[in-house]
Amino acid sequence: MLRVLLWKIGCEIAHVKRALWPGYERKVYYFAFGANLCREVLERRRIKVFESFDHVLENACLCFSQPGFYKGHGYASADAADGEVVYGRIYLILERDAERMDYFEGVPYFGVHEKVVARGDNFEFYFYRTTRALEGLRPTREYLDYIVDAYRQMPAVPADYLASVESTEVLDRFEALDVTGVFVRDLDRWPASLRPLLVTYERLCSKLVEAVWHRSPLQWMIRI
Repeated sequence: MLRVLLWKIGCEIAHVKRALWPGYERKVYYFAFGANLCREVLERRRIKVFESFDHVLENACLCFSQPGFYKGHGYASADAADGEVVYGRIYLILERDAERMDYFEGVPYFGVHEKVVARGDNFEFYFYRTTRALEGLRPTREYLDYIVDAYRQMPAVPADYLASVESTEVLDRFEALDVTGVFVRDLDRWPASLRPLLVTYERLCSKLVEAVWHRSPLQWMIRI
């Protein structure tokens, strides 16, 4: 629970820093391929985009391998894969907003993503990759639609690639987590008698993060 509290406090501090000291002279390129392809999601997070263009990330695969908030629930990750590609968009955003994005993506305190730096033809950018890739996870319908709707508006996305993403099986039952990984690691190292309690603890922490993920008493201060 302490990590959840520290994460939320850090997130609110990042909102205040962005609102009061935006640092418009410092910008970075960010590659989006999941829900952040949707402008409504960026607006909800109050991320200002100064420039946007389509991009193809090479030697990576679009996988729903980032464990989510429910049993079998997954978010998108650009996992390393030789010869494959991920379609997405490059956004030019403030460094302050990139700091805030880290909190939305669970980098500080949770470590569920790592930031990978890559190079385009004449620019450097970063993207997020899961630190705990699992197979067999499925996105929600809403989340998958963010990606599919964006791909339909991107001429560079091949029809067969779009069809493959559209056919992704979605999560249809929202069941409570029955495994640990973020708040309790290496469950097998704990006595068997404590494991059910630790799973419950993981579930409660995850639910708390989900409940406050996009709720903030201070984000309104940011003007975009």
